[in-house]
Amino acid sequence: MSEALDGAAEKIESTELAGTAATLTERIRERPLVSLGLAGVAGFVVGGGAVSRTGAAMLILVARIWLRRTASDALAEAITSYGTAKRNGQG
Repeated sequence: MSEALDGAAEKIESTELAGTAATLTERIRERPLVSLGLAGVAGFVVGGGAVSRTGAAMLILVARIWLRRTASDALAEAITSYGTAKRNGQG
């Protein structure tokens, strides 16, 4: 069984999927809580949690919080990088 798994792993490594899998693995290792949250949301949606009014409201609440934080982070980044060499494609 182990030899079969080793052979399958070698085949996967020789394909383009290996690069994608490695990138995904790196992202999961870098931000495990975000990965866990995304997996939880995906499971909630696939499991039918978004069908009910309460489930949809929960998803909208989470999306609003995430969008607000993303917008705040983007604005803070824009303010702190204003006037640096990165502007106008330089840097």
